[in-house]
Amino acid sequence: MSAAAAVAREFDLVIWGASGFTGALASEYVSRAYAPGGAVRFAFGGRDRTKLERTRERIAVKLNDARVRDVPLVVADCVEKLPEACARASCVLTFAGPYDAPHAYALVKACVEAKTHYVDITGEPQFVREVVDTVQDDARSGGVGVISCAGYDSVPWDLGVYACAKALKEDDGALYRAAAHAGKSKGGVSGGTIASAANALSSATTKKFRGMGDPFFFARDALKARKDVDGDKVRWAKPQSGTKFDEDTKLWTMPSIMAGINSKVIARSFALDDGSRGYMPNFTYDESDFCASKTAARLGTLALGVFGACFITPPLRWLMRKTILPAQGEGPSEHTRETGFSNIYVVGTGVNTKTNEPMEPVCAHFEFKNADPGYKGTAALATEVALCLAIPSERSRLSWADQPGRGGCFTASHAMGDVLIERLNKAQNFSITVAALKNTVIRV
Repeated sequence: MSAAAAVAREFDLVIWGASGFTGALASEYVSRAYAPGGAVRFAFGGRDRTKLERTRERIAVKLNDARVRDVPLVVADCVEKLPEACARASCVLTFAGPYDAPHAYALVKACVEAKTHYVDITGEPQFVREVVDTVQDDARSGGVGVISCAGYDSVPWDLGVYACAKALKEDDGALYRAAAHAGKSKGGVSGGTIASAANALSSATTKKFRGMGDPFFFARDALKARKDVDGDKVRWAKPQSGTKFDEDTKLWTMPSIMAGINSKVIARSFALDDGSRGYMPNFTYDESDFCASKTAARLGTLALGVFGACFITPPLRWLMRKTILPAQGEGPSEHTRETGFSNIYVVGTGVNTKTNEPMEPVCAHFEFKNADPGYKGTAALATEVALCLAIPSERSRLSWADQPGRGGCFTASHAMGDVLIERLNKAQNFSITVAALKNTVIRV
């Protein structure tokens, strides 16, 4: 698909699964940011026309904007209709989970066949692995971008590492270690994330996915293509499993529940690097959550351990999902979504490539403002990722997009980098900054 062909598509963006909880938030976000019928041609898509019509009407009433009622609907009520639906757009952003399901695989395959860029918010590593295994070659040859994990899982961490590497490179350095930490935050628990975790655990028992604990679970293919590393020998340390005092920040930490998926996304970003992004061949990554005290870290570690032990036990997992955990499609109240926030910090350590001397650590700070990270924040974040591919003027800034032989299954940082950072810093719900670690104020 050439850039000219992409412009000729009926829509720049189709939001798939628009009637779901998070999909509706994304639909509201794009309707608020871009007047329907304006410069960005978008549509709401899904399998059920009635649900889409109800969602469109709710958004029109909430925004007090009658133009929303004219937003086109793209409906495919069976898998066989997906190719035609996908061919109408330059980019499809999907919120229709669970992703490890036949309709989800069919959607990404239909997008690649139609040379339509694809973005999702999955947190399911087995889905990403299957996508990489099945569509990578076709996506590459077609110049199509396939971007998974484009929400809270795992853009803040991935983009933070990218920003650290860039900052060090601009000062003649290279990044050899990144340590990411979640700081102070407020937001509701995502039922979709719970469902993703449950699906991941179920799949982990099968032979194909027994290696899911490996950070390079869906990056080994790209890693082996790098000439400066031995892809079979690269190993990162296991995720933090206990309480630990972080020497860089002088703060206590506990294990991160997000480390499992985040480390895999960052591993793919590293594996895809051709040497121009500022990662050293021996780059490593680890992750934890900041705590206000040693006691808080110990209690948090204990609570996470108990939760994890229960969740990995099938009968207890079933009981928890039926009784105390939010169901898929459920989310926090509007007040929680609107007053939520999150702070993610990535500390980058590097060396000067000319002198081989250690450099002063830098810290990237990714902030969600007036948006809970799991729902409103994820909806807005994924939409901004998709708009990098949907808007012709933004897509033209991406050297690989629509270029035969240069597409593929990418991460957000690898595919969009600075273009995405610029968009997020212009959006009202995000801020991304990089400074010397010693000058960074960390909120715990």
